[in-house]
Amino acid sequence: MSPELRSLRWTVIKPKLIMMTMRRININMERCRIIFFDLEFYVPTESRREGGFCYNPWDKKSKLLGGSFLSLSPTNDFTQEDSYLNEMIQPLWLWNHDSERSLLENIFGYMEKILQFVSKDNSPSVSPLLCGIGITTSDVPVLFELFKRYKILSNAEAFQFQSQFRSIDLSQVAIGVFNHKHDFLYPKTKGNLTTKYFGSNVFDDGRSVWDLYERQCLSEIEERTHAEVLYTLKLYSSILRDFRQSKKHERRIQNLEKLLVKFKSKS
Repeated sequence: MSPELRSLRWTVIKPKLIMMTMRRININMERCRIIFFDLEFYVPTESRREGGFCYNPWDKKSKLLGGSFLSLSPTNDFTQEDSYLNEMIQPLWLWNHDSERSLLENIFGYMEKILQFVSKDNSPSVSPLLCGIGITTSDVPVLFELFKRYKILSNAEAFQFQSQFRSIDLSQVAIGVFNHKHDFLYPKTKGNLTTKYFGSNVFDDGRSVWDLYERQCLSEIEERTHAEVLYTLKLYSSILRDFRQSKKHERRIQNLEKLLVKFKSKS
């Protein structure tokens, strides 16, 4: 693990209520889960393009290499030490499975188990959260297309299963913490986010995985993805901290405005 990652101090998110009501939905916070995850892919030379996301789940020459998954409780796990979080990460990799289908079956099983846990003692409207950077246009749709391709789920079952999760894409969530000089709001890149919060781009280009896989540097792929999941968690906490600070600032301004109105009414 990099020295930068070891030096991170996680933002504490303290639960205020175990049971809360939001829009008449009962939420048992102890049975809620956020799945931070990152997937890696291999794209052969003939399928590569200069820019953009090259992997296509229906291209049989490309491969899902696997990924790292970290399921956290919003009431307990954000206050844990780094060593505890490291142990909680679930690695699921192609080279530890007999086939891509076997890998996907285990990913599906992992997600299904968390869904069942969250569904118990919660309103049907409460879903597990999938959290990552750019996941709504890459990792999430890729997984469900692969579930269909390998007939792990039918088209109808895949739609139903996907609808039982909610996605928190930090590339979109973080738009509000950046200044905008124009009216074109656009998702932020991993580099944008890590430069803002860590001072530099700590993520390698995803394409570097292709070379690592060709050279069979499998442990490097695992370590890289493991670190990216932890950085994603840190980004989530940092963005949430900024939102809270913004709301505090907003309340201070509102209170000052009220005092000003009172002062003017007395003068």
